[in-house]
Amino acid sequence: MKIAMTHVDLPNESKGGVAFQAHYLANVLVGRGHDVTMFTFSPWFEECRYKVHQYAINPKLKKFHAFLLAANLAKTDFSDFDIIHAHGDNFLLFGKHPQVRTFHGSAIDEAIAAVTWRFRIYQTVIAGLEKVGAWIADVNVGVSKATQKRIPAVSDVIPNGVDTVLFSPGQKSEHPSILFVGTTGGRKRGKLLADIFSREVRTKFPNAELWAVTEKPLEGEGIVNFGKVSQDTLCKLYRQAWVFCLPSTYEGFGIPYVEALAAGTPVVASLNVGAKEILDEGKYGVLAEDDRIGNQINLLLGDDNLRQKYAEIGLLRSQDFSWEKVAQKYETIYAELISKHKKL
Repeated sequence: MKIAMTHVDLPNESKGGVAFQAHYLANVLVGRGHDVTMFTFSPWFEECRYKVHQYAINPKLKKFHAFLLAANLAKTDFSDFDIIHAHGDNFLLFGKHPQVRTFHGSAIDEAIAAVTWRFRIYQTVIAGLEKVGAWIADVNVGVSKATQKRIPAVSDVIPNGVDTVLFSPGQKSEHPSILFVGTTGGRKRGKLLADIFSREVRTKFPNAELWAVTEKPLEGEGIVNFGKVSQDTLCKLYRQAWVFCLPSTYEGFGIPYVEALAAGTPVVASLNVGAKEILDEGKYGVLAEDDRIGNQINLLLGDDNLRQKYAEIGLLRSQDFSWEKVAQKYETIYAELISKHKKL
């Protein structure tokens, strides 16, 4: 198939999870014999197995990139492609078919979880545009049942994927270690975890370390700040950590949880909808209220057998999110939609 895929940016210019998911899916589809072109504001880089159609953008206008991408897509001729697959910003793609839209969470939930009024207002506007995009697309896919619940137009649920070869088990660190991947503030709440670590974990395990992969350093004894890391380093940290913890107030999906599961690292998560779905209400990892997160981390750090139990069942769960399974599901939707469109 000849596939036109769209996303505002790529991993070489973005820290956002959707950019990575669109990139990885495109690469997997190329590996499965498809011809994929990504329409984006980012340039091609060495990890791209697919073609890149880069739109020009004034750096001063990047804050409006979602709206500018929509305008550029509306002016693009996609007639040479079998199908269009948009990872957002398709609200001006009228009359361009067949078209698939993937929702990586919902803007209304982002608005509810927002910690600033500016971001809340922005996401509220995006929520209205999501409804338009869902109406335009021929098939709407959500990455979770929680997303489908928020966006009723979503007919199919296909989870985000993880590379189960890159993210795989390995030797754990010598001393107790907790890994956090996210932002220090906002809904990811890195600062909250740092406080819990200093107040509850470090007092019980004086040699424990909190490894922070964040945009800003976290402060406290035993906290090791890695900043932005390469994929190889990230995989290594997942493998070596004793426990992974991400206490987000909201995750539309929560790919870091899956990456930890695939690396054989037990997960402690807050009660957000993404974590609850991935961990199947606590079957494959630990779900905890804020005032119980420290206690649950300590239980895992102090019990080798408990950690091994969660590592083993987590590995089984991670297979549900392998890229091959994800790609196969999208291929089925593509083929059915292309066949239906040809009959019209």
